[in-house]
Amino acid sequence: MEEIEEFYNKLKDKKYGWHDKNNKLHRKLRDGNFTKNFKMKKLKDIEERHHAICWEMCELERDFFKKRKIKHKVIFMVSREDKKYYCHTFLVFYLDGYWYYFEASWDRMKGVHKYKKLEDIFEYLKDNFSDFMKKDDYDRSKISFYEYRRPLFVKSCNMFYFHCMHSKKVY
Repeated sequence: MEEIEEFYNKLKDKKYGWHDKNNKLHRKLRDGNFTKNFKMKKLKDIEERHHAICWEMCELERDFFKKRKIKHKVIFMVSREDKKYYCHTFLVFYLDGYWYYFEASWDRMKGVHKYKKLEDIFEYLKDNFSDFMKKDDYDRSKISFYEYRRPLFVKSCNMFYFHCMHSKKVY
């Protein structure tokens, strides 16, 4: 667990931001037309940069846990409301009889959190998704969770959504 905590401490200092197709840094999703101009970087590039979004952080996390042969899942959490998709990605892992929610990008939720059941993590996130959506009145029943494989390439936001929402629905 010590190695996991060291890895978390390394990631938690990354700041939120994304690089467009021309490698220009944007510190907010609404800057630079994220939907059309986001392109996921290679692992090495993500690791070297000081800014990343949750999708990119999850790929660093996936790589870390896979190399150590620790059972894990990378999850796409999504809710469609007001003709918009609100989403977040995160990693969970299983160790010594417990599930852990590993969060290095969502500021208010950062940490390595321990749970007895995987479903408890999903319920906890449903309870707190209002913070992420920036609205208090949301329908918890519209939130779905998908376990997704590493995308081979992501050249746009819509490609990533399509990839994740055609993956295995887990909750």
